[in-house]
Amino acid sequence: QVLDRNTVKLVAAEYDLLVVDKEEAAITAGAVKQRDFLELDDLDTAVPRPPVVTVMGHVDHGKTSLLDFIRKSKVAAGEAGGITQAIGAYNVDVEVDGEKKTICFLDTPGHEAFSAMRARGARVTDLAIIIVAADDGVQPQTREAVSHAQAAEVPIVVAINKIDKPGADVERTKQGLLELNLVPEEWGGNTPMVPISAKRGIGIDDLLQTVCWVAEEKQLMANSSKLAAGTVIEAHLDKKKGPVATLLVQAGTLHVGNVMSCGACFGKVRILSNAAGSTITEAGPSIAVQMIGLNAVPQAGDEFQVHPSESDARAAASEASEELRAARIAEMSTTGSMVTLSSLATMDEDVDTLQRMNLIIKGDTSGVVEAIKGALQQLPQESVVLRYLLNAAGDITVSDVDLAAASGGMIVGFNLNPDETVQSHAKRLGVTINTYRVIYNLIDDVKAAMEGKLRAVQEKLHLGQATVKAVFGTGKKRVAGCLVDEGKLQKGAQIEVLRGKQVVHTGKVASLRRIKDNVEEVKILLSVLFKISTTRELRHLKCFKQNIWCTSASMLAIGEPNRMWTRKL
Repeated sequence: QVLDRNTVKLVAAEYDLLVVDKEEAAITAGAVKQRDFLELDDLDTAVPRPPVVTVMGHVDHGKTSLLDFIRKSKVAAGEAGGITQAIGAYNVDVEVDGEKKTICFLDTPGHEAFSAMRARGARVTDLAIIIVAADDGVQPQTREAVSHAQAAEVPIVVAINKIDKPGADVERTKQGLLELNLVPEEWGGNTPMVPISAKRGIGIDDLLQTVCWVAEEKQLMANSSKLAAGTVIEAHLDKKKGPVATLLVQAGTLHVGNVMSCGACFGKVRILSNAAGSTITEAGPSIAVQMIGLNAVPQAGDEFQVHPSESDARAAASEASEELRAARIAEMSTTGSMVTLSSLATMDEDVDTLQRMNLIIKGDTSGVVEAIKGALQQLPQESVVLRYLLNAAGDITVSDVDLAAASGGMIVGFNLNPDETVQSHAKRLGVTINTYRVIYNLIDDVKAAMEGKLRAVQEKLHLGQATVKAVFGTGKKRVAGCLVDEGKLQKGAQIEVLRGKQVVHTGKVASLRRIKDNVEEVKILLSVLFKISTTRELRHLKCFKQNIWCTSASMLAIGEPNRMWTRKL
């Protein structure tokens, strides 16, 4: 049984034990290399392999445009919002110094929500190209990309892009990079910096030559004769083909017909295809391929391994599945998403202070789903806690709608179009399905939905109290003659009518009259007549203002200072 944090601390205190909270993972933790695919036994049979180069940088600084020019294909124009939202893996044959060489490029997203994708790209790379716009300089995701590359301990080549635009200043950009401990070679440092224009192709040959030189210095080697192993770059569920995984082979050679495990999934390689869509029969080290044949969609970042037999692959996947399940239960128990006996007993107690919002996240690829969940987890959740019922790659199904209906949850889809059957079923059950093409629109809408779940807080501001001396009239239209004992009475304010300590009526001051004049307020020790709609006997009354407000401290965007706002309900 998994215990929540508070229960663990209570039990530990009984036994005089110290509980140390696990430190939050640093932003660069995902970039640290997990495994060295070149082992000592491979040195005798190792052969040179192509370099794996990851292109990173701030959003809209030209990463995809650079690869677009190198590959001579129009990718950037077809991306939603003009920004990359998934990792693209491409093997490109380039000519450097009259010699043809192969380079494996990984294009990572630049938007702040895709930190995990950038970290994963840095973890599998041999060399990082940090692209910086000469007219924009060093930006937040530039700093993060450099941190990822430094955590992965890979060489960095800086491409200073957009040098042909007005306002471009290469020297100022180099000066800004000094803050990140990147010193240009011409200034006595060891970081190559190449001015380029990705749109016009200026300086691209110099950049590729620099990349090849840096790669040669690393003497990249791999054993191509062993059982293949590597990393899942991206994965998605295709309606016709089934689970499709983009793999980067980092050791050995992957053949059609191989049996492999991939995280909690396993299967037999049925089809291999390259970035151009052409079918191939094998893929060696540093080659990115799409593979079909797994029994489920793997998680982006999982490592794959070819096994001698299907039983070995099944056993490895089963072991990974148990570890994944244990990690998920532990995560749910620490975030308050898991219902246990102890949390069930306290659920009614904190219902006024804590709201839970159930979410089902579906996306076209597993990496995008991971990025969405990571971005949503960064939203402060002191008042509204997000509970993830399901997050997976694939189309939105009728069973997803049934789950949302049973739990009162909301479905968010990314790069998906639910079919008519799913939409009509959701409409019949009253389930909300929101689909998006740009990730920050999704985050904004979930944030707004969380704000809508905040409970209204009522606050009474005491104005004064009075003693009823006489009552005139009959029925509901009655006039009370009062003497203000404390504070003041105010027109339009709320009142409570008391008989002893019991509140017998609550209402609103319709009008106030002092002698013969209509007034807005009457202060202490003055008599007053006011209209009130009640048939109750009047003795004493209290006057107060009632404010209804919501705190949005938990709904702030990442990095914003705390603030409080009020709204009329």
